[in-house]
Formats: sequence, C-alpha cells, structure tokens
Amino acid sequence: MLPYLKEGDIVFFKKYKNNKSVLKDRQIIIFKHPLKNKNLIKRINSVNQNNIEVIGDNIKFSEDSKKFGLINNEKIIGIVTSKLIFPKLKNFLIQKNRSTSLNPK
Repeated sequence: MLPYLKEGDIVFFKKYKNNKSVLKDRQIIIFKHPLKNKNLIKRINSVNQNNIEVIGDNIKFSEDSKKFGLINNEKIIGIVTSKLIFPKLKNFLIQKNRSTSLNPK
C-alpha cells in the first residue's frame, strides 16, 4: 500500500473524545507513542474495547503495533479527517508559519 501521508503533510483532525468518538478499522489517528515522548499518525488495523492495533502504510519501515503493542484509547489525540492537497497553499502556510513570531513584544 502506498503511504497516504508523507512527512511534512498538513492534516486536519477532529479531537478524540473517549466513549463518544467512534473508531473504525482503516481510519487514520493521531496518538501519543506508548513508550516515547512523541506523537504518531497511523492507520487503525483493528479495534477492541479499550485498545487498538495500529499499522503504518509503509509496512516495511513503520514503527507501529508490531513494535510497541496495542494502543490504549486514552493515548488517542484525534481522528484525521483530511489532508491539505494544494502544494502552493501548503507552501504558503509553511512560509507564513515560519515568519510569524511566537513571542510578540
């Protein structure tokens, strides 16, 4: 399977709400890595009651449930709804973000 997302892609997501959001196989989610201090974006392979198995689209090189096990629902940040596909707009947003001061004086 070809990867749906590439590094640097801009995605939109809806915030995950435990016991309110519905998780389905094949959805792409954003979650906190269970062992490291970083966020990941992966596809749901299977859903159990409180745990999910995630896989990467680039299976050979993916850090996913095969390496760190099932993800607890509490680790989920959001469900990806779409990605930005207009390269010129994406480049504009990236440039705009780089030129914006985070600490205005």
